[in-house]
Amino acid sequence: MIDVQTLNDALLTLAFCVGLALLLAVSIVAAGALTQWHERRAHVRSIERHLAAAAEDQDPAAVR
Repeated sequence: MIDVQTLNDALLTLAFCVGLALLLAVSIVAAGALTQWHERRAHVRSIERHLAAAAEDQDPAAVR
């Protein structure tokens, strides 16, 4: 028959490993989301700079 203490230790070890796996998965998802957000933000800023430069290069007389 299985000793109760050994069974408890095995279950605790299993719960710990599952918890670590969940923590790792959540960390990877969060890091991916933050990276994607940062890349989008950088892309939007480059578009804004491009549009601002194009607006400055435009001839003011042609706008009127």
